[in-house]
Amino acid sequence: MNIYEKALQKIKHDSKFKPICCCNEGIPGPTGPTGPAGGPTGATGPTGATGPTGATGATGATGITGATGPTGATGPTGATGATGPTGVTPNITIGTVTTAAPGEFAAASITGTSPNLVLNLTIPQGPTGPTGASGTTGISGPTGATGATGPTGAAGATGATGATGATGATGPTGAAGATGATGATGATGPTGAAGATGATGPTGATGAAGTTGATGPTGPTGPTGPTGPTGDTGPTGP
Repeated sequence: MNIYEKALQKIKHDSKFKPICCCNEGIPGPTGPTGPAGGPTGATGPTGATGPTGATGATGATGITGATGPTGATGPTGATGATGPTGVTPNITIGTVTTAAPGEFAAASITGTSPNLVLNLTIPQGPTGPTGASGTTGISGPTGATGATGPTGAAGATGATGATGATGATGPTGAAGATGATGATGATGPTGAAGATGATGPTGATGAAGTTGATGPTGPTGPTGPTGPTGDTGPTGP
């Protein structure tokens, strides 16, 4: 750095020097030859015009953040502020309560003007719980009194005749009716065949004419002939 540059740097950084207007100064001449060694320092030349500002250099990399310093001592507690006015007690009433479908979110909203507020709720329906165990059978209550018989309703129209039902079982035999009058006598049946003639007894010895002997036994009865046809049944008695 030459003397000119040193002087310029001193003017920029030393507050005792006032800025020098160089508007009317000429362009500095060339530097003279260097004097002999050990000679006195020559007078400082006039300050040259300030050169244009150079382009801003690139921003350097951010340095490492230093360690956090110790926490300072806690300051004194400030004076207690004045007590605020007493707030208005709200008057909250329940408005609408809506049941939402299962799985939806519950919701709440407040309407009205303070202090009269209305709380509206939306509550989802819970899932159906499991069927509870069957309870024990209760004791049967006493039978109630029989109610009065209601009036007979009007006769309905006669329904269509149903199909003939199956023949029922034969009922028990009724009591014997009174004997009817004797019917007319039926025709006489044919005469049965004559029975076989009995064997002739042995001829007795001719005795003296005695008394007439006893009549011999009757021969066996011949077989009964077939029964004739039954006559017509007489009219039933009263």
